[in-house]
Amino acid sequence: MRFRWKRGRPSCKKLLCYTCLALIIIIVYRTIYEDGSQFEKEWTCEELRAKERLIQLCKDVNKGITGGNLCHDLCVSRELVIEDCLAHNKNNTIVFSGTWKNNDIVFKTKREPRHFEKLEDLLYNGLSDDEPTYDQDKIYERFISHVFEHVKNELSFFSLKDIMTEQRILELLWQPHPIEKLSRADISSLWLLIQRDEFIKLQLLQDMKHIPRVYGFCGRFYAVERVETLEEFSFTPFKKPMSWKKRLNAALDFLELSQEFSNTTFGNLHHCDIQPRNFGITKDMRVVALDIDAVFTTQEMEDFLEQPTCESNKQCDIVYCVSACNRTVHRCSRNILTNNLQVICQNVLLSHSWEEPGLLQRAPIHAQNKMLPVLSECASETLLPWKLGKMERIHKKLKKILSDELVSN
Repeated sequence: MRFRWKRGRPSCKKLLCYTCLALIIIIVYRTIYEDGSQFEKEWTCEELRAKERLIQLCKDVNKGITGGNLCHDLCVSRELVIEDCLAHNKNNTIVFSGTWKNNDIVFKTKREPRHFEKLEDLLYNGLSDDEPTYDQDKIYERFISHVFEHVKNELSFFSLKDIMTEQRILELLWQPHPIEKLSRADISSLWLLIQRDEFIKLQLLQDMKHIPRVYGFCGRFYAVERVETLEEFSFTPFKKPMSWKKRLNAALDFLELSQEFSNTTFGNLHHCDIQPRNFGITKDMRVVALDIDAVFTTQEMEDFLEQPTCESNKQCDIVYCVSACNRTVHRCSRNILTNNLQVICQNVLLSHSWEEPGLLQRAPIHAQNKMLPVLSECASETLLPWKLGKMERIHKKLKKILSDELVSN
């Protein structure tokens, strides 16, 4: 029995429906695709008018409306030399490579937040009409007080006054240069810069070994020690990896970093975006944390977790900082289940990605046999949070295995 398909022309109504449906699909697809490609797009220096911004920066310095402790070196003495320009789509970040007094640097800026309190409103609000607004001592006192309050609130570190004075915070934000007399332009530029909490954290953690050095700022640009990212260093299958000895040294540095982050001036710091591209290796082979927007104090983490409602555990995660959802009250727990060492083992020392093998993967067989049980326990997600003493035990065991392996090489 043969079936014969009846072929006829579609009705006008059907044709119109098909056409409309096709147009809707095309419009939706193009909207999603273009938005996605715009988000993923690597902005060029030309598109962000990067060089023009530098030229304008020095014009503003000469006019006295922009300041900073590197402005003279950039615009007058030329000790700060700008070389190539790199640009990123994320937050419209502009990054220049350069040198400053024999130091290789990156000179970068990020788009400022849309909403923040204007400095003029803070400094002059409440002054009576007969009070001279040019009283520089009073303006300076108000400024350092507002800077201190801003830093305290950004870090959610409300006991800051117990460990540092207002003047000390200002000195740390101005380092490594000594504070002399700050001009109105200096004050204005520093206020704009500290609206990005990454700059605050970088400056306040300069006493740490595993934070890149900051060399100063001019306007909204600041100079940071230039490093090679760990991703560029050894995490690609098409590039010759680091030698086994260098990888051992880097792994030991990561162990040290995990301890250092647990015992800072501001207490335990949680790095919530631990992955190879967010760490670098300096010329003297120090492992340092880069782009530390995702480094938070314990209080910051608790503040974040208190706010959202939740239906599942996933909604309580802040990238790699994992919490749990209490489904009875639909609130996230204030307890962080993961810790820096566990995520370092999982995302850096080991890796489930073929494209980015872990720092200690592809090791000599004899070393793998020793390390793998400890690394597997460290990276495991089955027994979180760790019981008291587990971190110290795993850290000590890993350090001994890596140190012994280093000696034998």
